[in-house]
Amino acid sequence: MMNNSIPKVKTAYVLLVNVDDRQTAMLRMAFKMYNSVNYQLVQPEDNLQPELVLVDGDADDGEELWHKAKKKFSDAVVVFFGRNAPSFTAPYLMKPIRFDTLFQHLRNLQQGNGVWLADKAAAQKESVSEKIESNAEHKADKIAEHAHQSVTVVRFHTQGTLLGIVQKLAQQTEDTAILFNNKPVLIVFPSIERVLLAAESDFLQQLCMQTDAEWQTKTVPASASTAQLHDKAKLTLQSCIWQLSIWTARGRLIEPITPDTVIRLKAWPNMTRLAYLPEAMRLSAFLVRTPVALNTLYKLLPVSLEDVLNYIAATYSIGALIIEQQLTPPATQQEKEMVLTRKAPQAAKPASGTQEAEYDESDKDKPKGGLLARLMGRLRGN
Repeated sequence: MMNNSIPKVKTAYVLLVNVDDRQTAMLRMAFKMYNSVNYQLVQPEDNLQPELVLVDGDADDGEELWHKAKKKFSDAVVVFFGRNAPSFTAPYLMKPIRFDTLFQHLRNLQQGNGVWLADKAAAQKESVSEKIESNAEHKADKIAEHAHQSVTVVRFHTQGTLLGIVQKLAQQTEDTAILFNNKPVLIVFPSIERVLLAAESDFLQQLCMQTDAEWQTKTVPASASTAQLHDKAKLTLQSCIWQLSIWTARGRLIEPITPDTVIRLKAWPNMTRLAYLPEAMRLSAFLVRTPVALNTLYKLLPVSLEDVLNYIAATYSIGALIIEQQLTPPATQQEKEMVLTRKAPQAAKPASGTQEAEYDESDKDKPKGGLLARLMGRLRGN
């Protein structure tokens, strides 16, 4: 006696036209895992009438193949299967295949839904076109509004700054300590091109903002203990000057460079050993090939002016940036503040002057005791 309570699973024959092996394998696997309807792939030679015909429309002749299949299998739902919708009205199944929605789409197609309307598509294209034109007009208005964005350039000189003192000592031969309020902050060793930190980087950054501070310097006497300090000095002189330049510049233009001065990068700085500076790679790639003035550079590259000015200060201070041609501006422009303009507004960037130096100093190098503490006491006059 038959058990009529067991429901029968409907079989739906599916024919694939021009579908590649990978898509076919994915569909076959999905059909095997689905139990509500027994979707079964068939071949034209099986002499079975398909209910669904999926025609891959991504090929050059995809639309032509769909029309042929529609004519041949007039009783079936012939589906246009592709990444882009057809240019005519047809049942449409979008690629890529998503297993979580595949069978819902197949049911809708079998029920006469999921039809792509060509007239609707044209209306959508027209609507999108109008929206694009409207956005373009709005953007044009915004650009016109900011057509002449102006920024003020403030210049600075290194005389009397911590940067200027380190640069001066780097040209000498004697090991020298720099003191602030009778407390050592840096010891410069020109012979080995190294610097020993005697203060925290945050305090050094604050000192870089000082322009009228009373700095003191003391020569470090040559001795066995001084030789040991050479081993403790991990920071290169170039890295120190690079970082001090960024902290001192703070988005200002270093003298003697003016917006009209033609500058060129003599050699790429070793970015792996220097403190991070935004846009340094882009600016280096440009300036190493093309001599240019700041006012032109600002118009050509869509970068923050603050990043550009910090980069100029750092590269010029370490000798990597050279003046190709010094142009003297008119007397009315020979002031500390100058104005640059460019068309497109630029998004503000975080102040790069707050970047900390990647110093390779260990805690034992700080003046907590021992050899360094005794030396600091001698420099203070204790």
